[in-house]
Amino acid sequence: MAKGKKGFDEQYDAVVIGAGIGGLACATYLAKKGMRVKVLEQHYRPGGCCTSFVRDGFKFDAGVLHLTGAKESGAFQRVLSALEMEDEIEFIERFPLMRFIFPGLTLDMTRNVEDMIGRLKEMFPQERDGITGLFGTIRAMYQDIRLLPTLSPLLAQYKDKSYEQLVDEYIREPKLKALVFANWDLWYPMWRCSAIDYAALLMTEQQRGYFYPKGGVQAIPDAFVRTLRRYGGEIEFGALVDRIILEKSEAIGVQTAQGKRIQAGNVVSNAAARSTLLYMIGEHNLPPDYVANLDRLEVSLSAFYVYLGVDLDPRTVGVDAAENIVYESFDNRKEWEAILSDEFAIPCIGIAIPTFEDPGLAPPGKHVVIIMCMANYHWLGKDWDSQKQKVSQELIGKAEKVIPGLSHHIVVQASASPWTYRRYTKNTHGAAEGWAFSPEMFLQRLPQKTPIENLYLAGHWTMPGGGVPSVALSGLRAARMILGE
Repeated sequence: MAKGKKGFDEQYDAVVIGAGIGGLACATYLAKKGMRVKVLEQHYRPGGCCTSFVRDGFKFDAGVLHLTGAKESGAFQRVLSALEMEDEIEFIERFPLMRFIFPGLTLDMTRNVEDMIGRLKEMFPQERDGITGLFGTIRAMYQDIRLLPTLSPLLAQYKDKSYEQLVDEYIREPKLKALVFANWDLWYPMWRCSAIDYAALLMTEQQRGYFYPKGGVQAIPDAFVRTLRRYGGEIEFGALVDRIILEKSEAIGVQTAQGKRIQAGNVVSNAAARSTLLYMIGEHNLPPDYVANLDRLEVSLSAFYVYLGVDLDPRTVGVDAAENIVYESFDNRKEWEAILSDEFAIPCIGIAIPTFEDPGLAPPGKHVVIIMCMANYHWLGKDWDSQKQKVSQELIGKAEKVIPGLSHHIVVQASASPWTYRRYTKNTHGAAEGWAFSPEMFLQRLPQKTPIENLYLAGHWTMPGGGVPSVALSGLRAARMILGE
């Protein structure tokens, strides 16, 4: 191919690095508005963490197990509406949203927050006033969150506090504390999470509900790609971007590892923030205080997954919830502290059975069982590749306490470690949520606009945060900034 202006092989109005949901949402909106857009994705399929894979007739979701707000004016529904692609994905609503399993105690989380509050009061009548006070404060915080980044007096009071500090103001009973710490969707020790972030999680997830895309989570990025192409946008797979091309401190294009140079009036990166800014751009091209901030921001934990295809129906042994979080004790701080200290421990496990919602993910009469735990990318004295089988068996053993006989019904087995996620998504340390949700990180996620002219960010390293709906919103925000909307 003959080189064009300034030695570029191709020219576009915008080029997007990475086909994660944030990047796809951004590219699709820009294409819908008439811009010439190209997405460059280093993997052979779109989605980033939101992907699925098939083994011997079983379809497994690699990372994302559900999403919130897919209907009824939820955040993700609003993105789909803006892109005119609401009919591209069929969603199945989950009930219960999640089941928490403790020794001798089970609690279902439903969309009706009052149901859960009432159940907790029945279980712990001596804590009724504290439960009322806690959830009253959480509701008030949630109402004020819409004012961010402006801090209401209540949010200012809690902006530097952990969820544990909030809970301690109202609750004394250790078992009750364990229950109100049970939702782990922020990928951080629940009691150490930002009080405001955790309040947003609890209220948003319960009110907006959990949804599962028919056909597996791969249906989500596949729908974005179809819509992108319908609007005239392009996507190229197997294209790893290793450099953002600058001219007088302005992004003017990208270069791939294969040497292809693409010129663009706007560059949007859905890649990891540190990779984008410190390596594709280079520290010397950024303000020193911006680089210092990048270095100090805390990265979220990663995960270890075991994917099982089984010829057992878990409902026959009493397991009928599509997603379960299992705790073997009411106090797992020792295990959490071990993880944060670069050791391996299992504070709790998740067991997802998506075939309860979509039987088509497995051959007739069989089921998909996904077991996972949070994990640190680093493991002192060990490497994840050599420990994969050992950790897989430990997780299966723990799951078998909930699903008796599980290990005797395995037809297909695969696993993924933090190293696996780093390899396939290029996320720093295989991070599941971008930056951590600690109090120190509240409102510290990066804005879409960078110090480099014409360079924007999308994904879970940017505002508003992690999770499919949030990253989709981040991409839409970046696109609207580019368009001046």
